[in-house]
Amino acid sequence: MAQKILGYIQLVWTCDHCGTQNPGAIKSCTSCGAPQPPDVQFTKVDPDTFDFIKDEALIRMAQSGPDKHCPYCGTRNLAEAQTCVQCGSDITVGAKVRESGGILEAQGTAQPAEPPKLSRGVLIFLILGLAVLCFLMVIFISNLTRTDQVSAVVSGGNWQRSLQILAYQQVSERDWESSIPAGAEIQSCSLEYRYNSDTPRANATEVCGEPYTIDTGTGIGQVVQDCVYRVYENYCTYTTLAWIPIDTLVASGQDLNPYWPSASLSETQRFGTQEERYTIYFSANGDTYTYTTSDADLYMLAEPGSAWTLEVNQYGSVASAAPAR
Repeated sequence: MAQKILGYIQLVWTCDHCGTQNPGAIKSCTSCGAPQPPDVQFTKVDPDTFDFIKDEALIRMAQSGPDKHCPYCGTRNLAEAQTCVQCGSDITVGAKVRESGGILEAQGTAQPAEPPKLSRGVLIFLILGLAVLCFLMVIFISNLTRTDQVSAVVSGGNWQRSLQILAYQQVSERDWESSIPAGAEIQSCSLEYRYNSDTPRANATEVCGEPYTIDTGTGIGQVVQDCVYRVYENYCTYTTLAWIPIDTLVASGQDLNPYWPSASLSETQRFGTQEERYTIYFSANGDTYTYTTSDADLYMLAEPGSAWTLEVNQYGSVASAAPAR
């Protein structure tokens, strides 16, 4: 997210000795003369407006970096100062640099209320509810994975195989202009929102949040906005040649000899995806079981009356099946 600088405003600080409010750039109290303390807190003058500074010298001061306080007499000096303006000491080493970068609230502005905290009883109820839910999930997964062996006899079965037919035809599609395949013919385009950018782009709209003030550490506030650029690009309708499904051939039966459906294809046609499904029915001690698989070789072993061993989970579903040894 890009940060847009709108301008600079004068901040104020309150004297620890007499309570007088002073302009942020003033180094000592205008009432009692006390120096600005190293841990001074700057605040905004007006919560609702931004009275932007036009004085170029103050703006350059705000841009030069946070002030620093003399380690000997505590006097506030500009960032580029080499010696203290009060006592003349060398302040290139040991000076305390003001913190900067914090977001300022206007003096007296009410802070947002904290969200209500959950009561102890509600919190305990939620924890217990989560524990019960986890316990039930463990039981469910355990029953799903824990199986028992069941001796069963094949009572029947059925199979189904499907084969998709594709044709090379002209189709109409929509996509971003930059993603349209080579050779396609563009019919029409319109600008549509695609993504956000931190920097300006062609066909972009700038969208900014509410202005806020950053403490520069100089007694001057920098007013900024967080902005993004909503980028619009051409989204187009185009025509191209592509393989598309035009039909699905299906073969099915109840014997043990599955086969794939066949068809005569033209030069502009070909076979697409193929799917197969085999279902075997079992009986065991008066109970019936169903097992579905895509393994044709396994299905063709399912002679009616043959003995099989099933792995059955606690919900009565067959997890695996194999001829008995």
